[in-house]
Amino acid sequence: MAWVAQTLVLVLAAVGLLFIQFAVAYFRRSQRNKQIWAKLDTVGVAPGGGMLAWGLGIMRSITSMQVVVHDGYEKFSKLGKPFALPTMWIGGAVVVLPPSMLHLLNRPRDELSSFDALLENAQFQYLMTDKDVYANTIHFDIVRKNLAPKNMGVLAGIMAEEWDAAFRTHWGNSRDGTVVNAWDSMVKIIARAALRIMVGLPGCRDEEYLERSRLYANAVLVDACFINCVPPAIRPVLAPVMAMRARYHQRRLMKILVPMVEERLQRQREKKVQNSDDHPGDVIQWLIAVAENHGPEQMTAHKIATRILALTSMFVFAIGWVFAHVVLDIYCSPSREEFVSGLEEECARVSGEHKGLATKEAVDSLYRLDSAVRESMRLNDVMVHLMPLDVWSGEGIDLGDGVRITAGSEVRTVFPAQMVHMDPNNYKEPEKFDAFRFSRDFDEAENAGHPLPSGKRELVTSITATFLPLGYGRHACPGRWFVAQMVKQATAYVLLNYEVELGSTLRVTKLTDLNTPMAMSIGADSNTQNNHSWLNEYPPMPSANSATR
Repeated sequence: MAWVAQTLVLVLAAVGLLFIQFAVAYFRRSQRNKQIWAKLDTVGVAPGGGMLAWGLGIMRSITSMQVVVHDGYEKFSKLGKPFALPTMWIGGAVVVLPPSMLHLLNRPRDELSSFDALLENAQFQYLMTDKDVYANTIHFDIVRKNLAPKNMGVLAGIMAEEWDAAFRTHWGNSRDGTVVNAWDSMVKIIARAALRIMVGLPGCRDEEYLERSRLYANAVLVDACFINCVPPAIRPVLAPVMAMRARYHQRRLMKILVPMVEERLQRQREKKVQNSDDHPGDVIQWLIAVAENHGPEQMTAHKIATRILALTSMFVFAIGWVFAHVVLDIYCSPSREEFVSGLEEECARVSGEHKGLATKEAVDSLYRLDSAVRESMRLNDVMVHLMPLDVWSGEGIDLGDGVRITAGSEVRTVFPAQMVHMDPNNYKEPEKFDAFRFSRDFDEAENAGHPLPSGKRELVTSITATFLPLGYGRHACPGRWFVAQMVKQATAYVLLNYEVELGSTLRVTKLTDLNTPMAMSIGADSNTQNNHSWLNEYPPMPSANSATR
């Protein structure tokens, strides 16, 4: 019976650590920065509650974050007031700022930064083995530079080559139909196209590399989600164990990636690799160029390969998330027939006008589809709150009533993005998926021969105060054009080439501030009557890692 005693000791130790965590959180709230916390309204904790109430509030945040934030949004955010939110994420509280303070996101990044908060939320300190990779994120430079709008034209052609092979591999081309797991299959499809940009040919078609990349991206998401459910005081003990799966896939991927990078570095030394406007290269090539400017320690194959993994987890999960939800929202909708018919008509018409959907101009002309993607992103936030900020320097954040968050205070702020997206003052019937919400007025005016509505179209890449999945101000996602283009191409392929039937009921699990993926089966029949060629008269694009000799 020795194991019983050992188990009891472990349980008591865990309870003791939890108690210590809550005691520390309560002490920090009541003593440190007490002038801030004393003047802020708090949600999720009984008024006047002590340490026990505060601890229970933190525990409830694991499963009730959405309900609690909604309560605070209705009571305080709509009045332009901030409020305190208990969260297991940091083992204490964050300040939820009202949408009226979004202008703060236009302040310089060296004053208000989201860097540390994003790293903590992703839990890279436990999921990645090389601290320099997540502490010195030079690989983000390529997102800002190489995935900018100017490169979308050639990237559209490169990605178009991959869709046909990816869908046939994972959804088949049989009229008898294929039943697959929605999330897994759609992430695999996105992974294949994304990895074409990451490592080029032939690496992106290595089936082991593809599968390992998908498993790694999923492991990073799930492991980070569960680590965020663990009190910070005991994360150093439990998180390394919880991260073992992600690190296992990382090691296996490195065995594949490092030789790819070594081969490219050798060709670089031999001056056999060059970029041009028509052939922008791939992530390996871009990283080599960036690493050259940051010292020899950044030019090792292992370091560059690790940075590729960091970007892989971001690309595969983030784009896969958006694509999967777009497809499911369209085909789950009670207005499915209207949406599918309207979207399919647009995709077929634009494809005919542009001889395929392999150009930026063609993809940019898919306004109804763009609206459907934007609407799906509005409804399916990855997190309940977004855009965290830490004060690093400058004047800080004025919360009103003489309360100011200053540098060194260690008080973090966030914005209630999901509540903004579900606010009936911002959107009519906000809980309803309306694929044509952002395109209907333009379509109706054009069909009636009337002048188009004043103002610009609200596209996926348009940043507004009521659409925050891709950030705001200086914190807007620099890779949003790439995300939008990939998702629209992939969804258009589905609409033109498959009849989709959904299986089990949609289920979304919410843990802490993260909304985890759904579990659903999907049936896909190849639509041979509507089967479209993507490239038509376009010649094959050059290999993304071919040498210019």
